[in-house]
Amino acid sequence: MIEDLKQTLQMPEELYVATSFNLHFKPDGTITSLETYLYGIDDKGKLKTYLISYDGSKSKRATVYLDGSVSEQDKDRKKLQPMLDILKQVNLEEAVQPWGEQEYGLIYYGVRDWGNDSTGIICLDLNEGNQASAETGSNIRGYTVSVFVPGKENEITPKRYLAASKEEEQSGSEAMSEDKPAAINPDEEFQFENGDRFRLNVADAALGSRYYTLECSDDGGINWKVVNLDPFLGQTGVAAGIAFIDEKLGFFCLSHNGGDEAELYRTDDGGKTTEPVQLPYSVMEENLNQDSPFDFPQMPYEEDGILKMVIGQGADGGQEVLYQSEDGGISWEFVMENNDLYRYGRIFSKRTDAIEECIRSGIFTGTCI
Repeated sequence: MIEDLKQTLQMPEELYVATSFNLHFKPDGTITSLETYLYGIDDKGKLKTYLISYDGSKSKRATVYLDGSVSEQDKDRKKLQPMLDILKQVNLEEAVQPWGEQEYGLIYYGVRDWGNDSTGIICLDLNEGNQASAETGSNIRGYTVSVFVPGKENEITPKRYLAASKEEEQSGSEAMSEDKPAAINPDEEFQFENGDRFRLNVADAALGSRYYTLECSDDGGINWKVVNLDPFLGQTGVAAGIAFIDEKLGFFCLSHNGGDEAELYRTDDGGKTTEPVQLPYSVMEENLNQDSPFDFPQMPYEEDGILKMVIGQGADGGQEVLYQSEDGGISWEFVMENNDLYRYGRIFSKRTDAIEECIRSGIFTGTCI
């Protein structure tokens, strides 16, 4: 299927997995569904993306969406080719036969960090073409293809085919020795002063919306561990911010409808559990404008022991209001509207066009944050 898609779509030779490669199939090898988001650089140096969706119960054709947006962060850990190399060494028919189920799944994220958990791990050597015993130790890491029974992952242990080629081992050791931190996308990743990080990692994508997991790293972003498989409680969208006040208290934002609106989520246990933040209507919203509501919160920050947060109108408006919280972000109260923010010499908008407009009009003379 991949080779057919490459030829039909004239895909770049080197492809990467932006989210995951998630395929379901029957015992006879018939593919029943496929969801994946791939990207690569063509021979002209242009980024090409391919959001591929196939559901055999609805159509015999796959749907491919082109020219989407994607982060190239950690792309060396998300090469597609290792998945194909692993599958060349795995007899899927023999692998799933003992389970005796009607449908099976195969999922690939690229390099995965398993820590010291060797459950279901089957090690392969891509350079030698041999199967080895499961690795042991505190840092089991490598390209991983997981074969599983959908809906029974907790009952039937998935088979996790893990491979670390010499190239991957070398790149991993080089990354460990580098002092330069990787670039951070503030919509998806947060870094403390000591280098510890949290990030919202895309786990799956369809039709422009994404599912995220929350991950953490204590080595500057080299290795990551999953903290929460569903920080947005089943909701899909596009990450629009992540910030932590300390190692326990943090906030995440998920946008919808092309950036028209967003929801804020809160954690007070380092991301293990989350809950949506309920915001009261502001003074400005007593006569609510349905066309341009205040429904796009920015990341909370701490000032003099009090949490503050600006809420804008997203892509459908340019005004902003300020809220504050004295109980760690559980409840919020309205402080002032954006005209008052300018009057106090502070502009909170991250949009450069709004900043430039304030300078031209003579409103803004204070500190820009």
